[in-house]
Amino acid sequence: MILAGSPAAAADYAFDFSGTNLFGGQPLSGSGTLTTDDMTVQRNGRDAQKIIGITGTYNGSAITGLNPTIFGADNFYYLTGQFVSGNGLGFNTAAGTNGNLFATVLDQYRVNTVNPFQSGFVKANSSMVTAGAVPEPATWAMMLVGIGMLGYGMRRRAKANLTPSYA
Repeated sequence: MILAGSPAAAADYAFDFSGTNLFGGQPLSGSGTLTTDDMTVQRNGRDAQKIIGITGTYNGSAITGLNPTIFGADNFYYLTGQFVSGNGLGFNTAAGTNGNLFATVLDQYRVNTVNPFQSGFVKANSSMVTAGAVPEPATWAMMLVGIGMLGYGMRRRAKANLTPSYA
């Protein structure tokens, strides 16, 4: 049997944002994880990765997926500067809300949604999610074989003669 591991095909980034609706004062808040295709491309003069998945919540409702058409969202994660562009990140929620988190000038972010219509400036953050190191299957196999050999050797070792001898 051949055991082989493969490298991760995607990168994950945690995000969160919060602010207030300019039209009514309701809170605008969201958090979750963005998954990218891990292929870096040049967009708007910066390194970026295409967002291929999203999980999380927006105002208490589960985010159900990306929406590439809402407000012209491009759904790219930018590795330097603001983590989304002026086109932004489009998403849908279980409550039927279609939203867009996008960058504005002066390092600000804004959220626009429809159903219901909401709009407001938000404070947004993002960082790479680092997973703990996981040994490859071959490493696990070698470790188990080694432990088995130690156990076998201890079981087969001759018992030491513990009777005292008096000279």
